[in-house]
Amino acid sequence: MYYKVIDKESSLYKKLHELRTKELELEESNEKLVKEIVGDDWNEFVGHVGQQNFMRCTQYNAFKFRHPENLPPKTWVLDKEFGKDGVYVPNKRTKSGREIREKLDNMPHSSLIRVFEILECEMSGRFAYPFVEICDGGEIVIYMSDRYDLESKFKEVIEITSREADELLNTKD
Repeated sequence: MYYKVIDKESSLYKKLHELRTKELELEESNEKLVKEIVGDDWNEFVGHVGQQNFMRCTQYNAFKFRHPENLPPKTWVLDKEFGKDGVYVPNKRTKSGREIREKLDNMPHSSLIRVFEILECEMSGRFAYPFVEICDGGEIVIYMSDRYDLESKFKEVIEITSREADELLNTKD
């Protein structure tokens, strides 16, 4: 279900806005950090993109390098699943590969749990990853599983249609 936070002065709005702003800053700084760790000779990667994962920040697992012939062979190996497409992962059998993998795994991130805490929802059983986005007009759009009813829980939240959510989100740069 899609929701919109309508009261920009509310505590809920401020907490969600702060969380998402921090996550967007992390995305930007992590992209620079990945280029420091791995270099910038890659044009594609395998991982979990955006906020639809437990870390709520992009996770980088493997890379497709423009010039794989320049890679240190002890540090990088072809991925077992995507290697036929020229995708490399850090070689965990070598010290240099393990160091890269550890740095990628320990990059700053957010937490899925924080969204559930802010929205005062229990995170048990099956659920869809919640989605929180700040739109150009400052509105906050939330997507949560149908099992959560945010509208009855918070007076500053109203349910919106997926069409209205798309319109609000598509105005975002």
